[in-house]
Amino acid sequence: MDGGRARAHEPMSTPLSLIIPAFEEAERLPVTLDALHRAAARLDREVELIVVDDGSTDATATVAEQYGARVVRLPENRGKGAAVSAGVRAARHPLIAFTDADCPYDLDSLGPMLAAIEAGRCDIAIGARDLPGSGVNLGYGILRRLSGQAFSFLTWLAIGLPFRDSQCGLKAFRADTARELFAMRTIEGFGFDFEILAAALAVGHRVERFPVLLTHSDDSRIQLLRDSLRMAVDLLRVRRALRRRAYDFHPDLVEEHPCPLCGAVEFEPRSAKNGFRMVECCACRLWYLNPMPTEAALAALYDDEYFSSDESLGAGYADYAERAEDFRDLFRHRLDALPADVGKGRILDIGAGFGYLLDAARDRFAETWAVERNATAAAAIEATGQVVHGSFAEVELPEATFDVVSMQDCFEHLRDPHAVLARVRRILVPGGTLMVVTPNTASLLASLQRSGWVSLKFPEHVALYNPATLRRILEAEGFVIDSMVPAGQYARLDFLASRIFSGYPQLAGRARRLVARLGGARRRLWVGSGSLLVMARVRRGV
Repeated sequence: MDGGRARAHEPMSTPLSLIIPAFEEAERLPVTLDALHRAAARLDREVELIVVDDGSTDATATVAEQYGARVVRLPENRGKGAAVSAGVRAARHPLIAFTDADCPYDLDSLGPMLAAIEAGRCDIAIGARDLPGSGVNLGYGILRRLSGQAFSFLTWLAIGLPFRDSQCGLKAFRADTARELFAMRTIEGFGFDFEILAAALAVGHRVERFPVLLTHSDDSRIQLLRDSLRMAVDLLRVRRALRRRAYDFHPDLVEEHPCPLCGAVEFEPRSAKNGFRMVECCACRLWYLNPMPTEAALAALYDDEYFSSDESLGAGYADYAERAEDFRDLFRHRLDALPADVGKGRILDIGAGFGYLLDAARDRFAETWAVERNATAAAAIEATGQVVHGSFAEVELPEATFDVVSMQDCFEHLRDPHAVLARVRRILVPGGTLMVVTPNTASLLASLQRSGWVSLKFPEHVALYNPATLRRILEAEGFVIDSMVPAGQYARLDFLASRIFSGYPQLAGRARRLVARLGGARRRLWVGSGSLLVMARVRRGV
């Protein structure tokens, strides 16, 4: 065995990465890995054995390495779904399969499964203990069998899954299919099996079932009552995700991406809808889209419809121009928060829209500049100041020129915030001020609305911050924070009603229309927006 690869003779078939999720398995792994090596030799192909140590406190990783497996370590126990997902990301071969750490299945069953994928009959091959030709030894209790049958009925009833045995722990995939599906996974524990299958059917992948021989171990780690309750909760989550089209994945528009703040790759899923998934970095707690929309996909959002969008809960604004006076008053209020020693000079607004902040700033600043990537908006404000059309990362701007750079509700749109902040620092005068307003994942509004939080706008919002992550990235890029406070905004009652029910589009529409009929469009309130308002200066000497 060499580097986690088991070889028989010269490989005859497509190489396979075989993933074994393991938690506190140091005692059972030697028998399992011996059996896996023997089975791999019979598969007549190169096999890479990957053991994912799911935050074990025993010698699981050491034992796995001693027996020739490649080891992927998770820093803490996350669950089987997270462990298999980490293995999929690490896999090197065109075929991927996974099985359990106690090796409960005769792996000769993998042969027909892999052959069907290679022949193009299916994209995913799953073991099915209910098929003729399957076998279950006497250690597999009647209670487990009955509970499995009951759960299969529930998966059909709740999410329409047609398989009587979605939880069989032996599954194989084309590698590209596995990466696509696990990129959309949101469930960490045992329920990931039916989520992956539901996602596969939702996007049209072909699934074929195969008989397996189960040699059950009485040392199973499943606790029937506890884990059944957890899976029932997960089933409801998948049902809701299907209704939100969370698995309508667009692989040509997205790419796997490490954390934009710290570069870590381990994450916890937070929310998914419309084919996009927001995750939380395990290292720094930043929320970000992973997979991440490509730059081209994001650029396409800022078309002529951006400021009058019918899909404003996903991107853009429904009635930006109609709220012009509200925005001008809002920006005057925010400009008043600038440090008292920031006098007349030059201000640059990045993502300026129709220039409402420039209107509010004109009495205070000698020159007003704007960067706007929407062509219609840029043309509309050409007469009001210096306007540069395009992406901030690409347009030409003079260095050491601006007293203030404003980023109002655009910082969350940035795929590479480090690069943007580094450029902002260069174009500011020494000691210049950066003003940022961006959604706060730790806000009361985010806690109350949860998956319906208005700032979960996919794919427009690619990274969401809390006070700690925002402070971390600003300080890393040479800024000193003067103030960080909750941000507010002016909101008409009809707009406010639609945002309160943002996670429920039909209800939001009805609420907005009702309040409008009652005169809500004419009534304005100052309300918390669930965002942070930050004033930061370039650190002297940077």
